[in-house]
Amino acid sequence: MRIRTTKPPTTIARRGLLPHAFTGAICLAAGASATAQSSVQIFGTLDMNVTWSKSGGASVKSLDQGGNIFPSRLGFRGTEDLGGGLAASFWLEMALLPDTGEIQGTGFHRRSTLSLSHNSFGELRLGRDYTPTFWNISQFSPFGTVGVGGSANIVEGWPFGLGGARTLARANNSVGYFLPKGLGGFYGQAMYALPEDQEGSRYRGARLGWTNGTIDVAAAYGVTPVGTTDYRVASIGGTYDFGVAKLYANYYRQKADTDKQVNALLGVSVPVGPGVIKASVARSNRSGPGLDGDDATQYAVGYVHYLSKRTALYGTYSYIRNRGNAAYVVSDSSPAGVPGAGSRGLQFGISHNF
Repeated sequence: MRIRTTKPPTTIARRGLLPHAFTGAICLAAGASATAQSSVQIFGTLDMNVTWSKSGGASVKSLDQGGNIFPSRLGFRGTEDLGGGLAASFWLEMALLPDTGEIQGTGFHRRSTLSLSHNSFGELRLGRDYTPTFWNISQFSPFGTVGVGGSANIVEGWPFGLGGARTLARANNSVGYFLPKGLGGFYGQAMYALPEDQEGSRYRGARLGWTNGTIDVAAAYGVTPVGTTDYRVASIGGTYDFGVAKLYANYYRQKADTDKQVNALLGVSVPVGPGVIKASVARSNRSGPGLDGDDATQYAVGYVHYLSKRTALYGTYSYIRNRGNAAYVVSDSSPAGVPGAGSRGLQFGISHNF
């Protein structure tokens, strides 16, 4: 749902508050004769599924959520066209548990940002946002990071990180910059997050990618100081769309002191009529004192049947083979993992985007 309003532009630039490029753009916008256009949108996803999962010798059936790319969420976003290519935007997004009607987590913890953007200079974004190093394991996986086939199932510490870091997926108090469009397919993001007395929350990182519609590749790197050591993340990934099939690949390494994990994934999606078949194989290798051999492999296959552009039925099966003391499970609703024992899950659900 959209709500649109119009109002005269106002001058918001003050000396020293914004970069010169943005200040100049604001002055041009303030002098424009056209009225500013403003829009507000309510958006979200409702996703419900029946999940059967097993870990070791225990199994459970549950009504779960978030099995098809996006978890259940509710958000509000808006943009005001300030003229001259300049725009102000906000984004507030919370997580939902539709099986109980509750809000998951605290407030708009999925994303809470305010930004100023220009067609030629890019976007300056402030608030709680995804880190640049998160995107490759999500964008370059056929199942994203959710559901029993999600790539995050065998990422240690998800959604935080190793060694007490809190920046694997998102960062609070961040200042981010995004490259503008129209750079010959190049895109990128840089972020610096202030810790504000919370250990493991300071972050600096960047991501750079290129796409031509058929090929999409990107690399990212980030650092979070934790105590006397640094939590470091490096990743690279990509997709290649042949039309009849789309290939996915990503490589992800996180390290804190002597504790290191390397994850690699290969995947494919094949359009079939009104739906798509998905499959992936992901591998986790853990190393460090007492951790060598704590490895895991996840196999996943699924099908999504689109009833419309916004509504889909889906089914996914996955199996995680754990080795050593690894005890990863396929779902948040799974029984507790057993070191060295496998975990498997079967999920059938419906998702609706609005």
